[in-house]
Amino acid sequence: MCKREDRGHPLPRPLQFFATFHAATAARLLVWPIVCCVLAAGLARAPLPAGAALKAKGAVTAEEAWNPHPAAGDVALPMPCGAGMVFRIVAVPAKGFLWDMPARLGRDDGAHADRAYYDSRYNTALSGPFAAGDLPAAWRASLPEGEYFYYLMGKYEVTGLQWRAIMDNACPSAGAPLTAADALPKTGISWYEAVDFTRRYTDWLLKNHPAVLPHFQGDARNVGFVRLPTEAEWEYAARGGQAVTGAHLRQEDFFPMAEGAELADYAVFRPEGAARIEESPLRIGSRKPNPLGLYDTAGNVAEMVMDAFRFSLGGRLHGSAGGFVRKGGSFLSGQAEIMPGRREETAFFQADGPVRARDLGFRAAISGINTPGGARPAILLREWQKAGEDYGPLPDEKGNPLEEIDRLLSLARTDAERENFQRLRGIIKDNNIALERQQALAAESLVRSSVYMIETIRNYAIRRKGVLTQMELMKKEKKAQAGKKTTYDFDADIKKAREGAATLGRGVDASLGFYRSKIEDSRAVPQNVLDAAFKMVEKDLKPGDAFSENLRRNLRLYARHTALLRKGQRAAVDKQKLTEDILPARYRQ
Repeated sequence: MCKREDRGHPLPRPLQFFATFHAATAARLLVWPIVCCVLAAGLARAPLPAGAALKAKGAVTAEEAWNPHPAAGDVALPMPCGAGMVFRIVAVPAKGFLWDMPARLGRDDGAHADRAYYDSRYNTALSGPFAAGDLPAAWRASLPEGEYFYYLMGKYEVTGLQWRAIMDNACPSAGAPLTAADALPKTGISWYEAVDFTRRYTDWLLKNHPAVLPHFQGDARNVGFVRLPTEAEWEYAARGGQAVTGAHLRQEDFFPMAEGAELADYAVFRPEGAARIEESPLRIGSRKPNPLGLYDTAGNVAEMVMDAFRFSLGGRLHGSAGGFVRKGGSFLSGQAEIMPGRREETAFFQADGPVRARDLGFRAAISGINTPGGARPAILLREWQKAGEDYGPLPDEKGNPLEEIDRLLSLARTDAERENFQRLRGIIKDNNIALERQQALAAESLVRSSVYMIETIRNYAIRRKGVLTQMELMKKEKKAQAGKKTTYDFDADIKKAREGAATLGRGVDASLGFYRSKIEDSRAVPQNVLDAAFKMVEKDLKPGDAFSENLRRNLRLYARHTALLRKGQRAAVDKQKLTEDILPARYRQ
């Protein structure tokens, strides 16, 4: 960073603007760049106009062109001309660098079955290159608790102002107002030009403000860099990332909206039957943000991602890599086309050259390499050596199959034997790694279903109590009406209520039995795997939400029941004790 030596003189005009403009918003941002170098490679930069009182019609302020909605948790990186680009931190739960989060992306669009091979859900995985210690200290205050890995996603689509500052080396003239185009997403560019923007922006940051990028611990050479997001990175962030529950990510097509809100509150698109439709994109941030704080991930302009398009068939991506993937839909799209899981293909080239479109732009991401220096190589090696090594005994329970392979390796008499055993060991290790991940997912499913089963037991019991209460009221009313002329058939309704209560009672008994079987199933899960599953499910339960708090109590109850069974205290988890633990006394009869 540059320092001004002559402290007795006023700041240069570019810095006067920057300091004045950001005084009101700096406290609201997690990271704010202090811009003191406005010249790069000998290029003179003029300051952005402050956009003060006499703003021309259609003109915009500088902040409207790159961060119209400052918020806590913003990560603001500097740009030429005193502008900036704002990112949000995306956290991916994982218990190690070689672990990742299973993800099921795409969407199940029953209304468009004829294009299911474009969009149908497919299995993939996601993680991030940065550990918490790789991120600048000022960013860490907004990180979630627990073990996560991170990447950053642009808060807005790249605007005309940001594009000019990087690609055209052009800053607005001093005193000249910014135009409406400066605050619009940049469109009419090719995929290659978007990639070149991220290259040039990274290069500018490294030359002028290298300290603002993530730096890997103990590695002075490798740093974070700006690039297009992958499809998985884009879709996870667009769906709400760590700010929404895992269940919502897996089951819903759109992120949770505020109560009473509609899609049009979050997206610029063409609703069917709308009285007014947009003929061009709107300024960035013209609608509400998603739960992660990102704007315009649905509609406004479609967005390019790094990946080549592949068909989605049989729960996986097809082998043929075609054009690039376009995500999010645009102002020209209908409702189905703005869903985060929607997948569309765009050609890199057509007969007249690189493909460009008036409704296609992009947003940037910040990532890094997976194999930096410092302590990371040793950590990766330890994780790899441990992966799959502790999984599964032999059928006769004499030990781990890899231990038996190692014993045979030590007894091998020839190089050919050792090579064959080593190859077999690698196959078993890879299989064990896959089984470890399957075991972790199965354990998480076991815990989640058990937590909801407790809720089901209570639901049956509460409904049964309601029916029994209603039946008693009918009995009293029948007694009060004795001897009076009435056409109401009390006996028939009392009989129906009694049968309904009996049915609900059977539901309580069956649910209790099923829940107890889930407690028994937990004995087959290693304790460390079960503990990890408890943590993963708890992450999905957001504090302050009444339903989530109720499920959190259920989670603690299931954890206690599994612990009692592991200690051999079967009497503590018999039907009577479980009933007492789950149901208040008034609901047990």
